[in-house]
Amino acid sequence: MSESLMSVTIDSRKLKRMDMDGPALRVIMQSRSPVLFPLRRLARIYVLGVPQHGLESLVFCAEQRIPVAFFNFNGRLRCRLSFVQEVPAAIDHWLEHIAFDQHIKNAYREWLLNQGLNVLSQLGVTQGAREARVRLFSDALRGYCRRTLGEQALKDAYEWIDGLLLVHLEQVITNFGCTHTRARQMLTDDLKPICEILLIHGLAERIHQNSGFRVDAKSMMDVYHRQSEHIEYTVRRMLIQLQIRLESII
Repeated sequence: MSESLMSVTIDSRKLKRMDMDGPALRVIMQSRSPVLFPLRRLARIYVLGVPQHGLESLVFCAEQRIPVAFFNFNGRLRCRLSFVQEVPAAIDHWLEHIAFDQHIKNAYREWLLNQGLNVLSQLGVTQGAREARVRLFSDALRGYCRRTLGEQALKDAYEWIDGLLLVHLEQVITNFGCTHTRARQMLTDDLKPICEILLIHGLAERIHQNSGFRVDAKSMMDVYHRQSEHIEYTVRRMLIQLQIRLESII
């Protein structure tokens, strides 16, 4: 994603007004001056709680292909607004047949395994059985976070990671051209655990750097934003490789 694109978080508890000002979203928070966010620079909009003003503006942003996600204040994703692309990509055709074609199924499984191993190699993890390496490293990361944060704080952190990643993954997969509901859901479900490793690793690093780390909206948004560009690049690269692999079956 271009560096000029940004994600915006709006806390409905502090929102005074929100509307459109030409090609920009205007947000006025309590005791703050108005801020304009040009739509061409917006990647995603996160809303904490339910705003009393500006819902029509959020619907307009979604129509402009800017996903809008609503979270409660503990990080649970409540719902999302997004524009559904109408023109399917070639990858849709292949994934529609995955349940009936063993060659496609085998190619997909090998591709998915390699994507997980590739992400681990980026983090310097190269030891262990190929099939179990992702799970073992993920368990180790989660164990460290649990010991340092505590069970409840870790559960809250996972809520944020799960919701933020789900919104982002669906955006990247849809923008790639995958419009078939089952195919999009399968890709989201299968790529999510791989991308979670990057986020949980980032969370573990933040905990290690800051002994007073607390799980809240601000800290978890920061953990996610530090990894968001890398996740976007990684997922797009994965999808390109999948499409090339499936097309080679012909």
